[in-house]
Amino acid sequence: MDVSIIIPAYNEEEGIIGVVDEINSAMSNNGHNYEIIVINDGSTDLTLEQAKRTKAKVIDHGINRGYGQSIITGMENSKYDIIATMDADSSYAATDIIKLLPYTQKFDMVIGQRTGKEYKGKLFKYPARAAFRFLAEYISGVSIPDINSGIRIFRKSIYKLLPKAHECKGFSFSTTTTLLFLAAGFSSLFVPVEYRHRSGISKINYFRDTLRALQILLEIGIHFNPMKLILPMCALPLAMAVFFALIFTANQNGLWFISSLLSFFMSMITFGIGMILLQIKVSSK
Repeated sequence: MDVSIIIPAYNEEEGIIGVVDEINSAMSNNGHNYEIIVINDGSTDLTLEQAKRTKAKVIDHGINRGYGQSIITGMENSKYDIIATMDADSSYAATDIIKLLPYTQKFDMVIGQRTGKEYKGKLFKYPARAAFRFLAEYISGVSIPDINSGIRIFRKSIYKLLPKAHECKGFSFSTTTTLLFLAAGFSSLFVPVEYRHRSGISKINYFRDTLRALQILLEIGIHFNPMKLILPMCALPLAMAVFFALIFTANQNGLWFISSLLSFFMSMITFGIGMILLQIKVSSK
């Protein structure tokens, strides 16, 4: 099997050599044709110099352009249609690429579902992770055990079919790609892999990246199934309209009647926006 393995690297001088060497060892012992592409994303440490000491093809962005743009750059410079992505921080085992590859014959995207105590992480991550999973599964209608795993394999030819309006150049590339594949009807499989302790320091800005990922999830939901997001938004003001109407019936206070009307109109306006978005979606096909 022919595969291009893309490794985005931003200030990962501690782990990049070990990651590339581990991949070379795993792949060369399994008879696959492969290439390793390291994208130095404007690192300010010795990542570029360390990467050039390996047998990988190294591309230097010069400035920091983002995790997603690094993978896109890697795809643009790759020889093969099958693309594997892997982080440069030693958190994934190279042998897991071998583990995932056979499933690409039946599935459009194969994602390593992270397991282990390192993935569970700190308690404060749980609410955001659970909320994102719920929203992503609601939008796609598919169970998503791990939406933003950094180890995954997919076909470049299928990625090119996805709407570029939602292409993410930053950290949320993994989240976006997972949801786009599923929402567009392409098949995905989640295979358990062990998530190891990373080398170096995490570059994630949880507040900024969480907001960006939430924005992308909502954009994708509106793009593929706008009414699925709009209808719950209509339900709250409609319920309030009924509630206020019942209070008005009980005490005949005109203020409650006006509140009921305003809530009802808000629900109808929201529904109308949803119908417009739906019509735009249908007309764009």
